[in-house]
Amino acid sequence: MTRILRPLLASLALGLLASPAIATADEHAQSLHEQYKDAKKDEIAFANLPTAAQNAIRTWAEGGEIKKVEQVTLKNGQVQYKAEIKKGKEKLEVAVTPDGKTVARGEDID
Repeated sequence: MTRILRPLLASLALGLLASPAIATADEHAQSLHEQYKDAKKDEIAFANLPTAAQNAIRTWAEGGEIKKVEQVTLKNGQVQYKAEIKKGKEKLEVAVTPDGKTVARGEDID
């Protein structure tokens, strides 16, 4: 039983630690949806992303296809890259910073 339980608990713990958090330095933090509503979005070629952002998106897309990438410039000037990924029938959107940190993931993040 312990042989099965330990790896399961370790996987669960890693999953919780890897879960992205959405935060801003702003005292009046807005939800990602509100930030994206006022953001400037431009489609961008994947090859034009910073290397760290490319690597993060490739990790999320493992086993799938990156369908579209946008550069999102928030009202405060912060830049993020949002990718639409298709894995079989599953659709995933992920937002990362230029240095590769994941800020959001889900079916429809904006």
